Amino acid sequence: MPELPEVETTRRGIDRYALGRTILGVRVLVPKMLKEGFVSDPEAFEAVLAGDRIVESTRRGKYLIFRLESGYYLLFHLKMRGHLVVEPTDSDDEKYLALGIKLDGGLEIRFYDIWTWGEFRLLSSKGLSEHSGLSSMGVEPLTEDFTSTAFQTSLRRRPKTTIKAALLDQSLVAGVGNIYADESLFRSGVRPDRPAGSLTETEVDRLRSAIQTVLTEAVGGGGTVSDNYFDADGRPGRYAPQVYDRGGKPCARCGTTLTRTRITGRGTVYCAACQS
Repeated sequence: MPELPEVETTRRGIDRYALGRTILGVRVLVPKMLKEGFVSDPEAFEAVLAGDRIVESTRRGKYLIFRLESGYYLLFHLKMRGHLVVEPTDSDDEKYLALGIKLDGGLEIRFYDIWTWGEFRLLSSKGLSEHSGLSSMGVEPLTEDFTSTAFQTSLRRRPKTTIKAALLDQSLVAGVGNIYADESLFRSGVRPDRPAGSLTETEVDRLRSAIQTVLTEAVGGGGTVSDNYFDADGRPGRYAPQVYDRGGKPCARCGTTLTRTRITGRGTVYCAACQS
């Protein structure tokens, strides 16, 4: 958390306020979250950004990218507890503020992170193309490139890995995390502890379709309901998971008590009756 739907919702929300705006000033309140890039010193980071303009935003997996008029890029990763919101410049800072980017028009993009695990950095176009997390990333699941053939090819790279762990591998599929792996496996009827190489062509296609459907629904709902996530306007998500974080409760489909386990160290929930 946040995963692809939450990051995409955040991107769209910030777009409404930030595109075309000039950066008037920057506040780096948690220097350790500023990672190595074109500049790594907070004062230099603030100086380079001042006067620049945000001209475009994109998303790659769980990364949020702002292209600046100068040709540089602001790269964000929200990690587990970070969220970006847009607030009036004259409003009080809330707790756990890590970064503030003041814009013309009296607004400020604010990066809050209670655990301070999140990251932000300034990159050149070359630095962006060479960023290890981006360059090693797999196919985007909400694009036409995410075909059954492409998905099966990716899974064949990890045939002995559990399918749940394979879905969490960002080099295989971009942007899927714990929430949407559980949800997609439930929707497709596949047990999370099965080896990825054991899935038939029909099951791979069914899972691919489920991933796209679940992610599309979650984006439409503005992300998953959670105390840990808020969109750019400070609103929680509205997508309600059917199995994620519901271990011990009845399956919404058949009534069987949902099984809670751990796979590669991650909490996992599934229905032993609906998934095989």
